[in-house]
Amino acid sequence: MLKTILYLSLINTLLFSQINWNDSYNSALKKARELKKPLFIFMERKNPPCRWCQKMEKETLNDEKISQIINKNFIPVKIAKEKKDYPPFLDSKYVPTIFILDYKQKPITKIVGYWGINDFESDLNYILKKIKKDKSF
Repeated sequence: MLKTILYLSLINTLLFSQINWNDSYNSALKKARELKKPLFIFMERKNPPCRWCQKMEKETLNDEKISQIINKNFIPVKIAKEKKDYPPFLDSKYVPTIFILDYKQKPITKIVGYWGINDFESDLNYILKKIKKDKSF
């Protein structure tokens, strides 16, 4: 019985601590416009793999609190820097880079590099306060 409870608890944590990534920039933008939510764009390098992108995704973005904040407040999408299947104004010299745009594609902020959980959560909360203060959004 105890093993079953632990197993179900583990499954629950894994299921609910995942970010609901969109398949492409265009599908995320469409959803952002429909729901009037900002875009959360995670730019990574896949070839060759970027160790800081992988670390950011595994440690920070997979944190339960972080993923809940992102899923609740943003339309998240991952893009590969080398594919160039995103608007040119999103290009970044460094990865990982996170772009936050409003649903009209107006840049709100850009976060460059790896961030630990606590600092990233603090920054996300600051960004959300900034968005809520902006009456045009």
